[in-house]
Amino acid sequence: MGMLLGVSARRESHVLHIHTPESFLHFDRTGRFLRRIWADQVIRRGLDGRMLLVKIIRHGTKTYRNYRDLEETEKETALTEAYREAINVLHSLHPGDPWIETLEHWSAVALAGDEQAFQRVYLPISILPPDQYHSLVIQITHGCSYNECLFCDFYRDRKFHIKSMEELQGHIRDIKDFFGERLADRHGIFLADGNALIIPTQRLLSMLDIMKMEFASVATSFSTFMDTFNLKHKSSEELKAIYRRGLTKVYVGLETGSDRLRDFLLKPGTAAEAATALIRMKAAGFGLGVILLPGVGGRAFADDHLQETLDLLKEIPLTKDDAVFLSPFVEPSNPEYARKIRGGGLAAFSQEEIEAEVFRWKQHLRDYGPRVTLYPIEEHLY
Repeated sequence: MGMLLGVSARRESHVLHIHTPESFLHFDRTGRFLRRIWADQVIRRGLDGRMLLVKIIRHGTKTYRNYRDLEETEKETALTEAYREAINVLHSLHPGDPWIETLEHWSAVALAGDEQAFQRVYLPISILPPDQYHSLVIQITHGCSYNECLFCDFYRDRKFHIKSMEELQGHIRDIKDFFGERLADRHGIFLADGNALIIPTQRLLSMLDIMKMEFASVATSFSTFMDTFNLKHKSSEELKAIYRRGLTKVYVGLETGSDRLRDFLLKPGTAAEAATALIRMKAAGFGLGVILLPGVGGRAFADDHLQETLDLLKEIPLTKDDAVFLSPFVEPSNPEYARKIRGGGLAAFSQEEIEAEVFRWKQHLRDYGPRVTLYPIEEHLY
């Protein structure tokens, strides 16, 4: 292992960080492995037991990231090495440290039960905004109320369903059992799956009240995804009531301001209607995270996609407290998108061309007021 650089056990937050010449290791308050960083690689472990390997690849002045889920044998090897290294460091620098016993409790076999436990509480958490990975996710709906956008297959595995109050109470009990003391590591509540604002207002307000009572220390904020084509069912007074109850931030899959591209993608509503919906949300007080898809539709749509989206953004009174997320397009596993591209004789972008499109969008948004940041969906891990 070479000479040890040191160890840090931050008991005030019940998180263990260990530094060695080779890597940086991070474990949660229960001793569960969270991540390992070394050289140009990172391994991250989710609450469901999934482990994601991220490799940084450099070509000249350009940097790319490659993402891959670890296979079971790879997970076992990675976990065994991480725990062995961490325990050896603690024995060397702090013999008798209570963290040693905590870490010795865990192994790849012991951690394997997390996946089954997670599945008893949640349907797959298919996607989250990048700044919500440390929130407490509560699935008050399952799926997406529309679920036909050509570019999206996040919720193809489930029918749309709004939980009853009884189902929510049971979900809350299961969440508490699953997280236990780890609830203290969650900050804010994200309402999944696709669109909490489609829930009838009085039921949604009651749900928010229950969650604030059951998770008083976590419910410092509420956020959710929303679409822009169902908002007509909410009056301005209802939106303000929801905001006052604590749901104060929404993430909006705007994708594009080009009506031609929206039609191609089977995205409901026009760009003008989407802008009106976002203006209404701002008027009610909500913070916005606007999600755009550079690269979607390929070359045939690229210039209109960029210019008409920029024009639409100018109509929305976004502030520095809002965010615009550039999510590089990733072709869905649903083959309909590729079939429609080929059937129309259109040319899809290569990965390198999508990277160039993202850079082009960044340049045009360089002096824009709200925060502009990347949203690579391959990095999603809850």
